[in-house]
Amino acid sequence: MSVKKLVQCFAVTGFLAVSAISAQAQNKQIRDGFWFSGGLGYGSLGCDNCGSRTSGMSGGLSLGGTITPRFLLGVGTEGWTKSEQGATLTVATLDARVRFYPVTTGGFFLTGGVGVGSVSGAASGFSATETGVGMVFGLGYDYRVARNASITPYWNGFAMKNSNTDANVGQLGLAVTLH
Repeated sequence: MSVKKLVQCFAVTGFLAVSAISAQAQNKQIRDGFWFSGGLGYGSLGCDNCGSRTSGMSGGLSLGGTITPRFLLGVGTEGWTKSEQGATLTVATLDARVRFYPVTTGGFFLTGGVGVGSVSGAASGFSATETGVGMVFGLGYDYRVARNASITPYWNGFAMKNSNTDANVGQLGLAVTLH
């Protein structure tokens, strides 16, 4: 057997083993009691009067309790920030959050929340903050790595609006979720 064939055989065997372990972990998903999720990623900020979107660091935390294996209820916060030439802009939300899994044993979920949002800017000793209604909507998938732990890629859209300003962020990240 050639080295190339041997490497291919090991690769296929490894892939099948990881797939089997992942499938077994997915089948034993337990969502019960307290849950926590925290992650980091990339965000793209836009607003009604902005000429274009701008990218920056983004992340979020959420935690709460399990109502049923399909419905989780809690609180969450999402944030986006960018610093450039001594100026910093931050957009964030703090909200009541629901996470819904359409299939009890599946990893796919939808999330949403309503609460308060803020836009803050600071430069050269001056700072200002606007607050208003904050909302988040998103989706993700829990890839089980242990009985009660997942690696969770996610996408969220969150926004803040009041009578003076508005801001919206599209966020792509990777979180650790504990169930």
